[in-house]
Amino acid sequence: MNSIIDYFEKAVKSYPKKTALIYNDLNFTYQELHDIIVSKSMALNHLEKKSVVGIFMENSSDFIISYLAVMKTGLIPHLIPFNLPTGKISDQIQNSKASLVIHSDETSKIINHLNCDKVNISELSSNKIINQDHVLQSNDIAYLIYTSGTTSSPKGVGITHSNSIFTTNNIIKKLTYKESDINLVPLPLSHSFGLGCLHVSLFIGSTFVLLNNASNLDLLINSIKKYNATTLAAVPTTLNKIIQQKNKNIENEFNNIRLIITNSTTIPTETVLEYKKILHDRKLATYYGLTEASRSTFMIFDMSGKENSVGLPPKDVEIKINNDTKNPLDVGEILIKGPNVISHYWNSPKADELIKNSWLHTGDLGHKDGDGYLYLDGRTDYLINIAGEKIIPEDIEKVVKVLSGVEEAVAIGVKNEMFGHVIKLFVKKTNDGKIKKSEIISHCIKNLERYMVPREIEFVNDFPQNVFGKIERFNL
Repeated sequence: MNSIIDYFEKAVKSYPKKTALIYNDLNFTYQELHDIIVSKSMALNHLEKKSVVGIFMENSSDFIISYLAVMKTGLIPHLIPFNLPTGKISDQIQNSKASLVIHSDETSKIINHLNCDKVNISELSSNKIINQDHVLQSNDIAYLIYTSGTTSSPKGVGITHSNSIFTTNNIIKKLTYKESDINLVPLPLSHSFGLGCLHVSLFIGSTFVLLNNASNLDLLINSIKKYNATTLAAVPTTLNKIIQQKNKNIENEFNNIRLIITNSTTIPTETVLEYKKILHDRKLATYYGLTEASRSTFMIFDMSGKENSVGLPPKDVEIKINNDTKNPLDVGEILIKGPNVISHYWNSPKADELIKNSWLHTGDLGHKDGDGYLYLDGRTDYLINIAGEKIIPEDIEKVVKVLSGVEEAVAIGVKNEMFGHVIKLFVKKTNDGKIKKSEIISHCIKNLERYMVPREIEFVNDFPQNVFGKIERFNL
């Protein structure tokens, strides 16, 4: 079992008539999905092996078919987020040196303006009846994803089959995924969170229910009931919105859900506690990882007092806190080493400098507790220097976000001749929020060191976000 395709084909042999994929009104058994993938892959056999093929389309069954067909042919699928700005799409295609881009009807208007070889998935066909499988090796690049570029330019990350197999087996083991599961996923498959969920289903032969996105909460909730979903994968923002908008009936809607998995964006403690009440003895879990080091920790919220943690690393993954004190209990940069970590970036010697002696320098700040559990404290990029004092903006934001009427808060440093930087705070109110700037300042004075108190507060309607929902601080 050297590749993602090997695991998928094992599931096809074991469960040929079982439903593999549900998307909108389309249902595919494992055998049906496999046959379509084989047919599409034949049309790609003329391309040079290990060359890159871009996949530029929205969440759909065609996305999954294209992804696996490209991989099966011995090519490298490059997953391009369909809602990227046109300039960034072009940059990714050029950097990846894609020999072809497969697109859908929905994305054809965008891709047709770009200078690259392209084909609509509906036109990808071949008269050949012989499928020339390429023997995939564990160290071959399985797929290519670019980082979100929240704090720097996006970097190409080539994930090997070995990386992916190690990570997927850890997800299955740690979260006890089963062949009988029906996995509801309203996440973009061009991101490692959603893609990892797909791999889990393909590996164990469970049913994968794909939604376009999580923006329609009614559709999401109805899909849980309609398909008798047993697991749900969703980002923290979605889980928060469900609690806020559907709180009265949520327990009944979730009575068949045995696992909710989210990712390492900060989850309010109150949200964790609410879902623990709803799920009773069933699982709420999160993980910490990067595109280049997926699922580096797992946290199952089955104990009190650690609701802010992202958990412990799985076997063979090491996490080190790099700081001046050499004490992991103090905040420092998170370093990761293990079989889930890439060995180098895609066509970027400069980015390769982040990997030293197999340790990935993440740029994330964190610390451990006495039991070895990891906590996230921000980014090295976000540190604010005020008269020599290094301030983590999240320390300010946490204090402000407990206030009634505050939905989100972001602190940044603005240049100041005397102190180097001073704090400016951006605040998004809740829909019914009436909080005043003076009330926020008063609260900060009572709960923060004097140099951490914001000099300026600005109310905003929303925050600039990238396509993955992460706030772009550099655009504030």
